[in-house]
Amino acid sequence: MKGKINLPTKIIKFKLKFEVEKQFGTPGAFVIENGDKHEFFLKSATLQYIVPERKHESFHFKCNSWVYPLDKTGVKRIFFLNQLYLPSETPRGLVELRKKELEKLRGKRLKDEIKQWDRVYDYDYYNDLGDPDNGREYARPVLGGHQFPYPRRLKTGRPACQHAESRAGGCFQVYVPPDERLSHEKQEEVINNLADALIRFFTPKSDDTQQSFHEYPDLLKKIVHFFVPKAALLSPAEMSKFQSILDFITGKPRSGSHGDTSKFDSPEEIFDFFSDKEVKELEGWVMQKLQKLVPTDILNQVVATTETSRSLVNSQLPSIIAEDKYAWLYDGEFGRQMLAGTNPVRIRLLKDYSEIERMNWPNVETHRNKIQEAIKENKAFILDHSYLLPYLDMVNGKGVCTYATRTVLVRSQWDTSIQPVAIELGLPDSNGNMVVDQSPADQLLWILAKTHVAANDAAHHQLVSHWLHTHAVIEPFIIATRRQLSVMHPIHRLLDPHFKDTLHINALARAIFLNAGGILERTLFTGEFSMRLSSHFYKEWRFDHQALPTELQKRDMAVKAEEITEKPAEKETEKKKKEAEDQAERDEGEAGIDENAVELDDNIPATTTDNSTDKQEKYPGGVKLILEDYPYAKDGIEIWDAIETWVTAYCKIFYESDESVKNDGEIQAWWSEIRNNGHPDQKEGWYELTNRESLVRALTTLIWITSGLHAAVNFGQYAYAGWPPNRPMLLRKFIPKRGSPEFHELENDPDKFLIQMWPDKFQMAFVIAVMDLLSRHTSDEVYLGQKSPENNWEENKDVDKEFENFSEKLKEIEKNIMERNKKYNLMNRWGYAKIPYKLLYPDTSKTKAPASKEKDGPEKVDITGRGIPNSISI
Repeated sequence: MKGKINLPTKIIKFKLKFEVEKQFGTPGAFVIENGDKHEFFLKSATLQYIVPERKHESFHFKCNSWVYPLDKTGVKRIFFLNQLYLPSETPRGLVELRKKELEKLRGKRLKDEIKQWDRVYDYDYYNDLGDPDNGREYARPVLGGHQFPYPRRLKTGRPACQHAESRAGGCFQVYVPPDERLSHEKQEEVINNLADALIRFFTPKSDDTQQSFHEYPDLLKKIVHFFVPKAALLSPAEMSKFQSILDFITGKPRSGSHGDTSKFDSPEEIFDFFSDKEVKELEGWVMQKLQKLVPTDILNQVVATTETSRSLVNSQLPSIIAEDKYAWLYDGEFGRQMLAGTNPVRIRLLKDYSEIERMNWPNVETHRNKIQEAIKENKAFILDHSYLLPYLDMVNGKGVCTYATRTVLVRSQWDTSIQPVAIELGLPDSNGNMVVDQSPADQLLWILAKTHVAANDAAHHQLVSHWLHTHAVIEPFIIATRRQLSVMHPIHRLLDPHFKDTLHINALARAIFLNAGGILERTLFTGEFSMRLSSHFYKEWRFDHQALPTELQKRDMAVKAEEITEKPAEKETEKKKKEAEDQAERDEGEAGIDENAVELDDNIPATTTDNSTDKQEKYPGGVKLILEDYPYAKDGIEIWDAIETWVTAYCKIFYESDESVKNDGEIQAWWSEIRNNGHPDQKEGWYELTNRESLVRALTTLIWITSGLHAAVNFGQYAYAGWPPNRPMLLRKFIPKRGSPEFHELENDPDKFLIQMWPDKFQMAFVIAVMDLLSRHTSDEVYLGQKSPENNWEENKDVDKEFENFSEKLKEIEKNIMERNKKYNLMNRWGYAKIPYKLLYPDTSKTKAPASKEKDGPEKVDITGRGIPNSISI
């Protein structure tokens, strides 16, 4: 055998010659062993006959896997040709190799701690969050099982310590199978992104120049316009209350805090987080606090940067304050964020007035007719966080003050926005309950009540909508896919792009964010009970309810298309009424909205009228939305429909009948293992994979969770929670009762009260930095509808054609979204903050960010960059 080495930049190409029997035929796999002492990454291999009569034949193997030394692994590596086979169709010579490869990945014979070179996948409980050896305060219950049901996570095999798994040497040393790890470049990029964010938001200001945020004309009139009914006449005393709100917002000068740099002197200081600064060494008290939260290698990067750089840094303003610094205070903006913000999956239709009657609402009679009429017309909604009530005795204390809130919202009679009309603030002692509404006498309390609702919603978003319903529930599916579906299986190939980096990201989350004393426990009001609350919601979780059409129906935000019984006359009347309202809004809104606030494509054609009678075409996903101006649902259901169409076409290529699904041994073992080993605590909500339809539904749900759902709940975090007053993670004061001494203190000095209620300076800065990190797209991301180098379907023309159709469909959806974002009368797509809804903009044309010409890593992209990544990779 002869060898030749070529050395391009970072890739080594080996050219090898070897002899085979004349009638060898088509190679379906090859076996390789690494006799060196170092591992290497094998990108691909191509075998080609060199004899003249067969020189045109070549066989390509896409490997993309680490090959470790044989003396460590004890097994040789097998790589299969890029051909897809159902188990029953596997060429005879590959049947045993296919089985043996899956057996190796299950790693049943391993008893000791799993080493970094092991390629094994197995399940374990969440017994790695606590650290009881470090003290009783770090003990946490094991998640998974009867008491605290939970999805299973990837097993690492580390030894136990006091009913918990022992700590790894560092967060980046937790076992993850080699092929699931972040690339070195991506890991460095994530570290640098967090280090950069910490420097930006913790570096002290280098000059005394304060940017003025309080010189805005007619602000008081603006506040009055949004908080008070138009016909109300305000007394001088009432105007004084509004003036106190204005003083708070504009940063009325206050006495200093005697040198305590952990506290605010005035609310205006919050804006200093986003000011231009010269990089400086972080103050000692900051470094001491960061050492408890941030991995050492990231802090080392911070120290190295501050020692060697004195460059000027600035921060992009969070979108919620970028256009209008006060938009977050408006009721309409508050309601819009429940439909288009970071947590658009909690609000539901209010169908029964008895839910209002259970509230201790003194002014309920004033609003009864309005709400009853809104319920009748499907225009009343509720945001319910009353599930917190049993946890409040455990949560409240240690400087945290939390209510279990319920918020009633009604669609505006003027536009498509929804407005909160009443907020119930619940405590374990029902005598402490109170209901606040928009009455002029309660405007200060109304602002505080909305802030407490936002804090409730922020915790639900982080623990349930984001972590549990995307990261956690998907992990068992990835493990089962690696254990039960061969790389030659068509479904393995379909799902593989949607599982990229997730196992490693989840391992980092358990080591840094979710662990005892970690980031979420120290920033969320739920503290050490955070994961228990997450477990509570897993009890209610069902896989079939994560299908978007079903999820919307569960919240009564949509109905099945076949259930629509609208009469033609009523439909025409409603259409004319809507057209008149839209035109009135357009006439009123054109003068006040800057059309250049967002980049628009003038070449996008106008939306055409759909005269089809096919309900599936009229109603993507087979459902009709109750509220058409619901950006998350409107864009999401179109994306869901595109995914479902692509998956249906894909499955038809490989499964010729329902019987072929039922007889697929690997797919049945895969599904059984997910239910019995990956999600054994949840017995309800599973499809029976006995036909193509159920398989398509399951696969579409998986792809939706990893792409569209995760994008919607993740990448808007800096835009909204990057301004902590809008989405506070915790609050430190209860709302004073009317007429109490504390209430008079609030009236006399609202800015002092709010400073004391909000998180402290360190907590705010740290949350902003974390939101910055989580909202950034990494430079190696592959987006929905794009072909990755590892998954371009070149070996199957039928699949390639259907994937092109999928990409084209996503491009049509992009046009639809941009068209909707041009319609300023759709208030929930822009709102008072003028944030166009782009979290579900596919952006199929997005390409990999070019490498920077500097030596400081990949070129930074706008933190609000659009696009739906294929996988949960951040």
